[in-house]
Amino acid sequence: MMESEEAFPIPGIPDFWERVRRAPRKHLALDYDGTLAPFRVERMRAVPLDGVIDCLASISRRPDTILVIISGRPVDEILDLVGDIGLTVVGSHGWEVRAADGSRCGMTPSAAQERRLRRAEREVRKRGLESRAERKVASLAVHTRGLSGGTAEEIESELVRLWEADAPRAGLAPRRFDGGVELRAAGIDKGTILDDLLRDEPEDTFCVYVGDDETDEDAFRALQGLGVTFCVGAAERATLASRRLPNVDAVETLLRWVASRSPVG
Repeated sequence: MMESEEAFPIPGIPDFWERVRRAPRKHLALDYDGTLAPFRVERMRAVPLDGVIDCLASISRRPDTILVIISGRPVDEILDLVGDIGLTVVGSHGWEVRAADGSRCGMTPSAAQERRLRRAEREVRKRGLESRAERKVASLAVHTRGLSGGTAEEIESELVRLWEADAPRAGLAPRRFDGGVELRAAGIDKGTILDDLLRDEPEDTFCVYVGDDETDEDAFRALQGLGVTFCVGAAERATLASRRLPNVDAVETLLRWVASRSPVG
């Protein structure tokens, strides 16, 4: 039997669990790395904690809940890591979407954006960083996890300075994330895709977003005044999220509680 809700309170939102239980429609969106799965140097070893996938599968079967993973990873990587459990997966910060029914849609960068991304690939190879580079639909990420703090900062700062010089003219911008830096096409992000996903939802939909990184701030911003947002991790980093969860274990607990709430009616 589930403990009383006082065992996992949401500070500042005393009626959170009552709202979850009573909302006729719920929309739960989550980041992947650092939220559903602990970070790993070898990225495909970053798997969810025990029990998380079962919770996601249970939530995805609820008739009153839309469940979405929104990640910077490509869609197929997320599917490889969590399996096909009947949820919507948004990859590449919103540039590709795989719906719960298996259908897919996506956008492609402009010609100018594509040319600058290819040039960025050459710049990364010139610096001997090709093994740390990851080309996505509309971005180029360079991963620094596993390097010493000083080395990682030096690489990230150099690339940011390089890309800030002219990439904005091509419609791209460098963005740091936890464990690297990424040159991304502008115009689509986790906030804009969240707006799109919620556009056709009823006005009384209870929206929750959980993420940990600088890239999740776009989603936190989009839901300001419209839902409850959680930033995962220590409190050192400023955030637009309405509340914090200390770690990935707390996310797993949150998911167990959501999965246990009985629908109204």
